[in-house]
Amino acid sequence: MNEASQNFKAFMVQPDVSCEAVAGRLAADRRRLLFQGEGFNCEIPLEQLEVRLGRGSDTRVYFWDRRHSGVTVFTEDDSVLECASLVQSGHVRSQLEAILTRRELGRRLRITLYCFAACALIACLVSLSMGIMVRSLAADVPPQWEKTFGDEQIQELRGSLKFVDDSNEVSRLTALAAPLTQAVPAGKTQFKFHVVESEYPNAFALPGGHIVITTALLRLADRPEELLGVIAHEMAHITQHHHARKIISAAGPLVVFGIFLHSRDQTLDVLSSGSGLLVTQGFSQGYELEADDFGWKYLVAANIDPRGMIEMFKKLKAFDAQSKTNNLLPRAFSSHPALDKRIARLERRWQRLPNHSGFRPLAPLDWKEP
Repeated sequence: MNEASQNFKAFMVQPDVSCEAVAGRLAADRRRLLFQGEGFNCEIPLEQLEVRLGRGSDTRVYFWDRRHSGVTVFTEDDSVLECASLVQSGHVRSQLEAILTRRELGRRLRITLYCFAACALIACLVSLSMGIMVRSLAADVPPQWEKTFGDEQIQELRGSLKFVDDSNEVSRLTALAAPLTQAVPAGKTQFKFHVVESEYPNAFALPGGHIVITTALLRLADRPEELLGVIAHEMAHITQHHHARKIISAAGPLVVFGIFLHSRDQTLDVLSSGSGLLVTQGFSQGYELEADDFGWKYLVAANIDPRGMIEMFKKLKAFDAQSKTNNLLPRAFSSHPALDKRIARLERRWQRLPNHSGFRPLAPLDWKEP
């Protein structure tokens, strides 16, 4: 605003005469608003003056005579709202107060939205950083710790579950999974299979390469590819160190940041203090989806038809819908709607798979009860 002359650069539009805007200067005194343009002057008494702001990205201030709406004057200099002559008019001042109130509310709303966006961005960055650090710390966990912990958990489970200690049954399961275990980049991990008697079809994994499968799951599988789909999923839990990652994540961001940046030797202390979570709780949906993805890759790498995983998930969903059995084992597969989402994701992966034939032939299963 020009304090000396109280005038502003402005434009006038008169649609009845021309669609082009006429440039000029805008001034105000105690009685009127005056626009002076090239070859044209327009004055509006303050008692008849109407004021409004542009909407959206339009930041201009508009003026018109409420008796003659055919002429509109506007300026891009919003300091006109502070013009003393306009403020002294009660009629105009009430409009300006309403405009400034709306502007302030809009400004505060924008600030609030910016704060929310900043908080969301920070939360995403913290979550991403947490995931990277947790994965790094879990990858450094000694294989011996995983083996020792897994062995101890298996011994504890033997006190509450009935293991099938038939070496022939376990050997058959191990032989069936041999093509898959050879394709899994497990490093020094040696997978060991266990069969547990249960009426509920289930499977779960423990650190150190232990994979536990119930007799009900063995009977539910009609094709070897279905059973191998479950085994591949459980192998992925082990190869991706989901057990250690789950315990480390539960310690919280401050502990994880501290261990990652200063003392990685404390990782085993965190694992020992939170190891009880492994058997009593299942994995998060994020870990389950990751196990699905890596398990699928292992099946494809072994040239095993990966649709077996989809077929078994559908059978488990149908079983859950028909049965109300109280299963005491750790749940490896959750029911609707998470299972529906996982099935849909795998079906899309099947559609994107380049080869839909030529898979490894496998001997039929014979675990059905007489």
